[in-house]
Amino acid sequence: MTHELEQMRSQIGILKEKLEKQTIINERHIRNSMKSKASYLNRTVGITVFAGIFALVYCTWFFYTQDLSLAFVVSTAVMLTVCVLLTIAQKIALGRLDFSRGNIVETAKTLGKVKKHYSEWHRVAIPMLVIWFGWLMYEIITKMGPGPMTTGFCCGAATGAIIGGIIGFRINRKVVRHATDILDQIEELKMER
Repeated sequence: MTHELEQMRSQIGILKEKLEKQTIINERHIRNSMKSKASYLNRTVGITVFAGIFALVYCTWFFYTQDLSLAFVVSTAVMLTVCVLLTIAQKIALGRLDFSRGNIVETAKTLGKVKKHYSEWHRVAIPMLVIWFGWLMYEIITKMGPGPMTTGFCCGAATGAIIGGIIGFRINRKVVRHATDILDQIEELKMER
């Protein structure tokens, strides 16, 4: 009887050891997956920062050389600067995440803030862009007067705005989706503990 009890204890010990190794391997796998998705987020946000800086410099220069009102040029520069700075802040927050050994709760909290920013950005961006685009059309029509050049410029600007809006919306959705995936993996990791 004692010998059988010792054998059962030994087998239970071996089973516990195997389960602990399995948990460690599973946690490592989940952390690597989160790290990969976070890397994608970092690249995407980095590209967005670069595009925003380019738009800031180019639009300010272009609108100024087209002799549009100084108020419009300055407002455009301020709007783009604020957008770039907010995007840089999100990039910094993503860059601080440590999926290898970092605190999962803090990581989830930071990533949740980034997700919320991108999820709610359209509430500010769409009205802001509609007002800005209307002002651009007013500036162009006032500056150029009626004619084929004005029509061509307005059609080109509208086409660019639609294409840019679609690209921006898709990037935004991808960032939110990847952040959601990582947060789901964090929840899975917390449940295993």
